[in-house]
Amino acid sequence: MKTLLRTAKVLSDPTRVRILVLLRGRELCVCELMDVLGTSQSTLSTHLQVIRQADLVSVRRQGKWLYYALEPETKTLLEFIADRFELGKNTDPALRRDAAKLEKRLSLRDGGLCCVGVESCSPKTKKATRE
Repeated sequence: MKTLLRTAKVLSDPTRVRILVLLRGRELCVCELMDVLGTSQSTLSTHLQVIRQADLVSVRRQGKWLYYALEPETKTLLEFIADRFELGKNTDPALRRDAAKLEKRLSLRDGGLCCVGVESCSPKTKKATRE
């Protein structure tokens, strides 16, 4: 029953649902999530902690970045929820904005990895980041 209640807590918050939707089909770093959601690191960290406690995501460290991805069981659950509540049809303005922001943010990746603010970014990426 604890798992159910933890999952319900995640799904009862709009920002947490937005995080799960953003993670559908991809791994994202914390700074990418912050940029898309327009939230501070501390606020995002609180949301991610609740999601982690429900065992809905996995976390991978690469260098100084933390990357989050949905657990396989979460993907199945989220697909069911997306179908049931039409989350995949771009009917929600916040989810549409998130998708557009994420597409723009992912274009800054270097070699498929987040590199904003990292010395190893290519000059093109650094320039795009400052704009």
